Amino acid sequence: MPLEPTRGALPWRVRLPLAALLAALLFWAGTYDVAVFAWLTAGWQRLLEAIGLSPLAQRIQQGISGDVTTRSLPAMLTYGLAYTSICLLILALLIPRRAMRTAAGLYLGVFALSALLLLGGKAAGDVRWAYQLGRRLIDFIVSPLPVIALVPLLRWHYAPPRTSPVAPIEL
Repeated sequence: MPLEPTRGALPWRVRLPLAALLAALLFWAGTYDVAVFAWLTAGWQRLLEAIGLSPLAQRIQQGISGDVTTRSLPAMLTYGLAYTSICLLILALLIPRRAMRTAAGLYLGVFALSALLLLGGKAAGDVRWAYQLGRRLIDFIVSPLPVIALVPLLRWHYAPPRTSPVAPIEL
């Protein structure tokens, strides 16, 4: 951890508790995901009925393979987007600014690969292995595992070079 934050950055005494609070929120959401999905599903159903898009949403939902999801598609997308946003916010609090582009690119790449697998599986006539692999990638990225791995890796990779007070040994 740097002793002096860069200009405009929050000090570590603020960033660490914020990251811990957000991590606790992710833990809560993961622990009570059934209740969270029930709440999101009910909210989306009310909203879609209110604007008259409920029949369209039901038709789209029926076209989704059970290998992709058995939950409401709008609820699943909302949960995934919120969870991923919180993960990226935790990363923004804990890694150097210049590393955020790398982290966001990795997240975007995994989501793009997942979408490619899911859409390719659908276009190829419901290819089960593509659905399952795409779903596993989504389950991986919508979890705390990328944050746990990326924080130390990106802090190490983007760490400023150390200046050594000892001269190198020449042989």
